Amino acid sequence: AREQEEKGASVLDINMGTSGIDEKEMMLRAIEEVTYTSDLPLCIDTSHPNIMEAALRRYPGRALINSISAEMPKRDELLSVAKRYGAMYILLPLSEAGLPKNIEEKHANIHTVLNAASEFGLGREDAVVDLLVATVGADKKAAINCFTTLSYCKEELKLPTICGLSNISFGLPQRPFVNTAFLTIAISKGLTMAIANPSQDLLLYTAFAADMLIDKEGAPERYLELPEAELSSKTGGGSSGDKTRTKVSKVHPVFDCVLSGDKEKIEEEVKKELDLGTPPKEILDTYLIAAINEVGRLYDEKQFFLPQLMAGAAAMERAVSLLEPLLASGGAEEKETVVIATVEGDIHDIGKNLVALMLKNYGYRVIDLGKDVPAETIVDRAIEENADVIGLSALMTTTMMQMKNVVELAKERGCKSKIVIGGACITDDFATEIGADGYSEDASECVRLVKKLLNREIR
Repeated sequence: AREQEEKGASVLDINMGTSGIDEKEMMLRAIEEVTYTSDLPLCIDTSHPNIMEAALRRYPGRALINSISAEMPKRDELLSVAKRYGAMYILLPLSEAGLPKNIEEKHANIHTVLNAASEFGLGREDAVVDLLVATVGADKKAAINCFTTLSYCKEELKLPTICGLSNISFGLPQRPFVNTAFLTIAISKGLTMAIANPSQDLLLYTAFAADMLIDKEGAPERYLELPEAELSSKTGGGSSGDKTRTKVSKVHPVFDCVLSGDKEKIEEEVKKELDLGTPPKEILDTYLIAAINEVGRLYDEKQFFLPQLMAGAAAMERAVSLLEPLLASGGAEEKETVVIATVEGDIHDIGKNLVALMLKNYGYRVIDLGKDVPAETIVDRAIEENADVIGLSALMTTTMMQMKNVVELAKERGCKSKIVIGGACITDDFATEIGADGYSEDASECVRLVKKLLNREIR
């Protein structure tokens, strides 16, 4: 807390959501310690209304709630708490349906929460709108969509805005440069706050310099008060930045289409190969699976990154969908079934979607239940489908314990499925702690893990 204050932080976000602890007790202890240490205002970060209320009752200042969405009944519980303790809140434009499908739905969610807040006696001045930043590696319009919402909040709603900055660069190399470019543009368009690490000199200096360039009050003084930056040692985002990018080697047109992520051309190349009389299974084994293995290897070695991994998987999926009817008619062996889902309370699904896609490409029968899925639904479907594997994803510390609920319910119901887990906050130790059968760090590792658990031959 002291270090972040010295580096220029304006608010400290307190999140105690992790496995193996009493979150409420730790939240109260953390608030007590930090308020003795720093005079900065606190942002209380928890998904549990009862913990939020206990934290606000303990905190001696006016806190910022992180966060309140349109999801019921939690929305009204948190709005009531915000009013009772005079807190401001971060407005998260989500609903029970999860992530908004388009800009219009996103903006409608903002109004839904604002209208509900008004009924509880909270004003517009109590809200800060979260831009819901997605990764540009998976959605090319992610940043542009955020800027649209930013302008809408600033120009039409006259509301301040906030964003989780590092989300924009997930899965990309040299992430600080992407984060910094996004922050610079967002500040120029009126961004009020960003959740970021002030220990990164590049990021902090850029933010203060951008404030100065657009003539924010007090910005030149803040910029000049910053300590001398050590940019040369603190701008890295991964050891791969100096590596030469791998070029596609001409092995075979079908192989090359997967490696380059060319989902438009791959159908044409597969049809050409079929016309030459190549058996469908040979195309699958010799070119497609070999290519996706190579994509996985390059990703593991940090020569490929998330966009290339997704593009390769999407190209292979296009080819497999073309070959599938031919493979089925040839009496292909029955596929093992994997039921996969993002756990209840969590609406992040990029990683889960990629895992599902990769498993399909390797010949598994994948049943994707989506995101924010209750434990009962997951276990019931696994039993109904006689699933060989259950795959669980969670991005947030506040939802990771839902995985334990699934494991316990599966045992209680006599479900024989192997359970594998993954996500940004998940570790191998956590998998062991909750009794899961395995942990994978990413999509390519998940394929290897599932093969190992099912004793499948690794081709």
